[in-house]
Amino acid sequence: MEGKIRYKIVNGKRRPLCDYKGKCRNLAFKEVYPCMLKGKYKNMGWSYLCKKHFAQEKKRFKEKLPYYSVD
Repeated sequence: MEGKIRYKIVNGKRRPLCDYKGKCRNLAFKEVYPCMLKGKYKNMGWSYLCKKHFAQEKKRFKEKLPYYSVD
């Protein structure tokens, strides 16, 4: 499922789903951009994450993960 964004219809609006390893089915909470960091993460791109995986990735990047809230 690389490169494909999955959506779910909620109250008539399309909401993205978490794309953490392509297996999570939760609604997206944040859109993260590890590509904005220096070093080996420069070529990672961006992804949508649910609350659980956002907290996990934020801890992994030591609170320096750039993100944007999903409406």
